[in-house]
Amino acid sequence: MIYSAQDIRLALESGAISIEPRPAPASFATSSVDLRLDGTFTVFGAPLPGTEISVMVGQADPEETARRYGNVVNVPIDSYIELRPNTFALAYTMERVALPLNLAARVEGKSSVARWGLSIHQTAPTIHAGFEGHIRLEIANIGPFVCRLTPGTQICQLIIEELRTVPVEPLRSRFQNQSPD
Repeated sequence: MIYSAQDIRLALESGAISIEPRPAPASFATSSVDLRLDGTFTVFGAPLPGTEISVMVGQADPEETARRYGNVVNVPIDSYIELRPNTFALAYTMERVALPLNLAARVEGKSSVARWGLSIHQTAPTIHAGFEGHIRLEIANIGPFVCRLTPGTQICQLIIEELRTVPVEPLRSRFQNQSPD
């Protein structure tokens, strides 16, 4: 079952879920809550000649690859970073999310942003039950426009779903408690 905006508000009020800082009232849609873009970006430039990455599980650590080949840029709240066509960046949500073991979520881009050619979360929208941390976004500009990304912008939406049963094992993820800090 997908939570309505009212369900999300009640879960926040009861402490069943945590989103900090707390979303503003205008952040809620009928069945989601918008999350904002943080100011820490890892930007990838032109392909590096001769650089290949194995995408087989266990062959390469994506965070190590980002540290090695990405350029970390910290953008103040009143400024922006430009993402040119055919470029890719990693970013975080400004909000830290904590889900209990009976709820999972999906992070999805907003259609208003997608219509400029920005893909906000490539192929891994699942936020697992028991997750705590800032959500890492995989932003690709596949459109024809240079897009300005401004910290604080409502960039994605969180859709919360109830699990039929609680997982037997706790979440084990290298991305647990990830943060822009």
